[in-house]
Amino acid sequence: PFWAAAPATPKRSMMAPRRALLHLYALCAAARAQWGLKEALQRHAEEHDAAHAQDNKDAAPPKLRGGAVGGGAVMTDTDNDLTVQALESLVGEYRADVSKIKRTGVDMYKDRDAMAAVQNLQVATRKYLAARYGARDSYTLDLTLAFPESMGGGSEVLTVETAPVAWMPHAVHVFLNAAVSLKQKSGWRCAFHRRAGHVLQAFISGAGAPGLAFQEYDARFPHEAYTLGFAGRPGGPAFYISTVDNVANHGPGSQGSRTEADSCFAKVVGSRDVVNRMKTQPGGKPPNGFISDNKNFIVVENVALRDS
Repeated sequence: PFWAAAPATPKRSMMAPRRALLHLYALCAAARAQWGLKEALQRHAEEHDAAHAQDNKDAAPPKLRGGAVGGGAVMTDTDNDLTVQALESLVGEYRADVSKIKRTGVDMYKDRDAMAAVQNLQVATRKYLAARYGARDSYTLDLTLAFPESMGGGSEVLTVETAPVAWMPHAVHVFLNAAVSLKQKSGWRCAFHRRAGHVLQAFISGAGAPGLAFQEYDARFPHEAYTLGFAGRPGGPAFYISTVDNVANHGPGSQGSRTEADSCFAKVVGSRDVVNRMKTQPGGKPPNGFISDNKNFIVVENVALRDS
């Protein structure tokens, strides 16, 4: 639970956890009303850290479980000095925690345990991304596309920029891992194989890339035209480019869910003409636009992470 993040001190009364829990509920309720579910989580984390800063000042640090913060505590940005390998392991542990909770069917942005597990995963993932790919607000990637002969052949570069890591660390990590880190593995393949009226969809296969543990979503990065989202629920690593505004189709409360949304994790920058060419891809079969003949696939030959 959130209030267990700070170790108890002799000066704290037995009623402190109860008061802290009541404080949590009040904070989340007020924050949700003003900022929305995702913003409430972030705001509460900030309030929590500030409220317990003095209590934690002289306390011993929490013990680590395989590099993780143990005892159900919430990981914070002050948990530093972990290696890339330790952070990768830590992200894997927290990912498993989130996946387990997700399978129970709870609302991931309302359930207290889910919120704590999500925060642990997000904080650890931000640290891992900085250590593995460089500390940046977001990442820019160039996708080299090979067009089929049925579209005139040749290649084009599609440039995308991820959502801010501060907002969508888990979704950004899933994409970078699948598209960049694992692309050197034998059998890796990525291609656009669906042209529907609202999306262009691609698969990533052969490298064992995991998808999302939960549908991470931030209302500040909606499913507008020329954004990238993960296909499926939880979704990934298959992804799509929205060719229209898909907030209603893939945003919160869509596809039979009362609250959930597809993760929207990147946007096309400076190469919309490439997307417009992709929209002429032939072979899509109704009703969903999947292309059966791989000779009409638009193949992603390479994915390069820009240095800056």
